[in-house]
Amino acid sequence: MAITAKRTIRAARKDGEDITEALLDQIAVLRKEIAEITDAVNDYSGNALHDVQHNAVALAKEVRHQGSIALRQANKQAHVASKAVQENPIPVIAVLGTIALLSALLFTRD
Repeated sequence: MAITAKRTIRAARKDGEDITEALLDQIAVLRKEIAEITDAVNDYSGNALHDVQHNAVALAKEVRHQGSIALRQANKQAHVASKAVQENPIPVIAVLGTIALLSALLFTRD
């Protein structure tokens, strides 16, 4: 009976060692997969950040370009309006007077 018990204990130890070895192998495989996933996520996030930065720079350049065009147009219109006021100031005085009168009426109303 003692021999049977010893064999059973040896078999149990061997099974325990086999299970431990199998678990260690599975853990190693899982660590490798997690490392691969981490690398993939890092690559994706790096590319996404680069794309966002590139788009932001392109948008800033476009806004600056459109702003300079709008500023040139506003300067041209201001120059034309300045010439019109110098040539014929009576309509401008009438419009400014009307605006002042309407403002006074609106703001003094209770």
